[in-house]
Amino acid sequence: MRFFEYGPAIPDELLHARDEGRVVFFCGAGVSRAKAGLPGFFGLAEKVMEALGVQADSPARKLLDEARNRNVATDEIFGLLEREFSTDAIESAVASALRPGDEPDLTAHCTILDLATTREGLVRIVTTNFDRLFDNCGRSLSSWQRPRLPDPSRPEDMDGIVHLHGKATSDYRGAKGDGFVLSSSQFGRAYLSEGWATSFFREIIDRYVVVFVGYAADDPPVHYLLEGLNKQINEHQVYAFEEGGADDAASKWNDRGDQAISYAKNSGHTALWDTLEAWAQRTRDPDKWYSEVINKAKQGPQSLLPHERGQVAHVVSTVE
Repeated sequence: MRFFEYGPAIPDELLHARDEGRVVFFCGAGVSRAKAGLPGFFGLAEKVMEALGVQADSPARKLLDEARNRNVATDEIFGLLEREFSTDAIESAVASALRPGDEPDLTAHCTILDLATTREGLVRIVTTNFDRLFDNCGRSLSSWQRPRLPDPSRPEDMDGIVHLHGKATSDYRGAKGDGFVLSSSQFGRAYLSEGWATSFFREIIDRYVVVFVGYAADDPPVHYLLEGLNKQINEHQVYAFEEGGADDAASKWNDRGDQAISYAKNSGHTALWDTLEAWAQRTRDPDKWYSEVINKAKQGPQSLLPHERGQVAHVVSTVE
């Protein structure tokens, strides 16, 4: 179903699963970049190198420069930085680079929060971002990070923001708790040798529908989350929003076991965020949304646009 003529088509199964409180939203860098303007992975690496004073002939700097012309995972770049600088220095530079302005635009985060809130008031969000912008939305939410992660087998535990890869301190001077998952060695421990992140994600997909927002298919978190669980993921419902044509989006995500939800390319990912906000409005007052659609239906199908007829079909398909 489409909320707008130009927006992505959200599967009815996903709309129903969200209504039933069975969806966990995984949020990547694109969520904090969309409205609040925080850097993406490569922008973060650039800022960190500037703060650390990395030289032009440094292996990390050379790899970052190469990344502009070919696909290079940022975890490799931070792995090289670990050879030159201490973990504390790197984490301090990362946190500082992610410090938001005095009044960041939290629209995207509030939209995701509304979508991730169940009828019982539980919030189900996992983020691989280090920033604290979800905390700034004024909801007094629980915050989870390693070594204390919620138990997905206990529905009441899955409530709040899970910072799977770590979280910046409140003053953005460093990493809170056990630090950040940034470099290839840290990803390796989290997803391979120790495998605590893999185990957590496996428990999630066994019990919930997963939606990736703000990721590219080749982002390091996506690679590590999905690569080793491809067969299992194919047996579950995992969705990912991807900019571009349907075939191109499918080719990027299907190999990882995800169902891609494509949306048109435009400035600021407008098609995506307009749709997510409209979906959130439906979530905030479903009775009003249903009434508006039913009133449209009274005009007859010939008076409606194709996406509006799709909304009517969606309403008719529900038990209510």
